[in-house]
Amino acid sequence: MEEYAVISLVALVVAIILGFWTKINIGVIAVTFAFIVGHFIVGKEPSSIYLTGWPMSLFFMLTGMTLLFGVARLNGTFSALAKQMSYFSFGSRRMMCLIIYLFSAILSMVGVGTIVTPAILCPLVIEIARVEDIPEPLVILLCIAGGIAGGMSPIAPTGIIGINLSTPIGLKSYTPIFIMCILTFSIQALVFFLVFGGWKLSKTQPKHQQRPPLELDRKQITTVVVTGIVVFCVLVLKYDLGLTSFTGAAVLLLLRAEDQKKVVASVAWGTILMICGVSMLVKVITDVGGIDLISDYLAKIMSPYTAPAIMDLMAGTLSSVSSSSGVVMPTFIPAIPGLLSKFGDAVSIEEMVAAVIIGAHSVAYSPLSTLGGIGIAMASDRVNKQKFFTALLFCGIGMVILTAALFLFRIYNFML
Repeated sequence: MEEYAVISLVALVVAIILGFWTKINIGVIAVTFAFIVGHFIVGKEPSSIYLTGWPMSLFFMLTGMTLLFGVARLNGTFSALAKQMSYFSFGSRRMMCLIIYLFSAILSMVGVGTIVTPAILCPLVIEIARVEDIPEPLVILLCIAGGIAGGMSPIAPTGIIGINLSTPIGLKSYTPIFIMCILTFSIQALVFFLVFGGWKLSKTQPKHQQRPPLELDRKQITTVVVTGIVVFCVLVLKYDLGLTSFTGAAVLLLLRAEDQKKVVASVAWGTILMICGVSMLVKVITDVGGIDLISDYLAKIMSPYTAPAIMDLMAGTLSSVSSSSGVVMPTFIPAIPGLLSKFGDAVSIEEMVAAVIIGAHSVAYSPLSTLGGIGIAMASDRVNKQKFFTALLFCGIGMVILTAALFLFRIYNFML
């Protein structure tokens, strides 16, 4: 069985390399490898490969949202709102980057959460990037980083899950962990600002001396109202994001808010195929033990000094193929007392809980994760999706390695 795990991991690496060098959609290549490895090598039935491997929930979420927000983008609604938001930067594009990060963090912090916040804001900040001539990948990553940072608050869904899981195992205060999360994802946002060209943005003089008037036509007003109802249903009534977005898009098309052909054509079908195709291959990898193989190897080299860093890596690895708050946190946090019993007082419970939460969410920039998938699906045609897919993949891997290094060198200890 171990040889199957190794073969599946090699298949993923080869698929990524082939997609990068040939410019063929990685999703198409990944589906092919999922079929070859899953059926011809492992012996899985073809139907089980796509029935269990194709991420239906993510597919409906991405398709429904891009349909809904495609209407708002095409009929100029987001452009009008972007001009309003741009006023508050006083003409400084660097300031706008900070505003995007803080706005996303605050909205997520008050309870909107790590997933819904970027889903709502990404289309708007992408339009702001177009208006202000800011690199689009930068604003997408800042929006995601802010949503994750704020989503760790004690009143946000992910923070609440963290508290409920860690209190029974002896955590006395969640506050240090929340501070660690804010610091971590702020550092990540700064890294993105530097790597994706934020520091190159020129300092400009205030160009918005007066706030521009908000002038919306009938189609745009209809779009704002229907989108607002969708957001209310998702946030307050807890309706499914994907299906609710589909419904909102259908209502807007029935009300003639935009031409149907343009809206359907605006859906990032290639990107959705890329994400879902790779997810299918990753499901085969998981089923044959590829992820377990990586986790077992990391666990074998764990010591009191390296425990938080390795826990961070393990959480990030598992989170790349599963839900951070729904699978990784409930799996690893209850196991912490057993690990601490081996290390005594050499490692604190706060460090280990923080390592799980931070590691699980640092990989979220990956296009295989929900947030990374939302980001790349929402990106406009001004972005090379193939290159952006690869960049996001390296962002997810790089941020997990970065946070593991912070734990390894005990950077967080001053907060304990």
